[in-house]
Amino acid sequence: MRGPIRSPRIAALCVLGKRAHRVFVNKPRSELLIAAATAVAEDTAWQNLDAMLLPGAYFRLSTYIGDKKHPTRIRLLAKESFMLAVRRAAASLADSSPGSVLVFGADSASPRRWEFGDQLCIGFGSEGIVGLARKVIPSNPDTIHCKRVYVPALADYSSPHRFVTLPSGHKAVLNSCFDMFGICGDPAMLQKRGSPIRDLWLANGKCPRVEEAGFKPLREQVLRDWQALLNEHRPTLALAAIHAFKLPGRDGYWQRHGLAVASAALNGGLAVGAAHFEEKLPKPGRSPLAAMNVPHMVLAQGPKRGAHRLQPLAARTVQVGNQTALLRLFGTK
Repeated sequence: MRGPIRSPRIAALCVLGKRAHRVFVNKPRSELLIAAATAVAEDTAWQNLDAMLLPGAYFRLSTYIGDKKHPTRIRLLAKESFMLAVRRAAASLADSSPGSVLVFGADSASPRRWEFGDQLCIGFGSEGIVGLARKVIPSNPDTIHCKRVYVPALADYSSPHRFVTLPSGHKAVLNSCFDMFGICGDPAMLQKRGSPIRDLWLANGKCPRVEEAGFKPLREQVLRDWQALLNEHRPTLALAAIHAFKLPGRDGYWQRHGLAVASAALNGGLAVGAAHFEEKLPKPGRSPLAAMNVPHMVLAQGPKRGAHRLQPLAARTVQVGNQTALLRLFGTK
């Protein structure tokens, strides 16, 4: 792989409102996406982008892919109706930023009543789907005291498909929401952050639970596999499709312990997130959900670590009908 030839440039779209819970939301979301991509393509200040990042669950899938192998996942995703808008938006971005990647989140419902479904981060380029990350690091609310639990799949802890090489030469790791917390550069911290893994899909279709004998050693092993995957691919940039925050300012924990830690673990690399803000969008310089050049010593600071917020280079509002979003540009001048 060629090394970076310039600093990265990432556009992140934060959306006013809630994540997509139903398929009918895909139509207005498609319109918002095309408007955002067109705005970026027509503004020379936003050219030479590496990627445009959208929130987690920006779209709602019509089918569940969690227990499928990678080729089947790609085939099913390509059939989703919103992919027409994704393809059109990606083409608009490519006009002003050749080789750029559109990165977005998509969730689904599971056919099983006890399981939540999929939480995905998808990368789409000129050749179609170029990156796919299914969530591997759940949070406690995903797996405990909830009606439907989120279940990671064993194969995804060692999947190379979540890595995408960008036009700048940087290699990005795609993260479905809390996956960003799995980029922490410390085995002990990773094992702690991986403790919400309480169910796991195996290749043989079985799904052991945390109460079963042998589960905890298995969990420790998949987390070692995850760290080995990061060590092998050595990404220099992390992108997270984050689901939602209620208001600006409620993202402090994410900024300090997710984004800042990921930047430090990537030797000061750029870490960017995009999210829904359910009640109010932030002002351009508030709740940036970005960090860069964070020193490695931050990893040892625990609860005392700072936010290390990266301010955007530019910002603009995108409106389509009753939909509003904040588009921000991150990188270095």
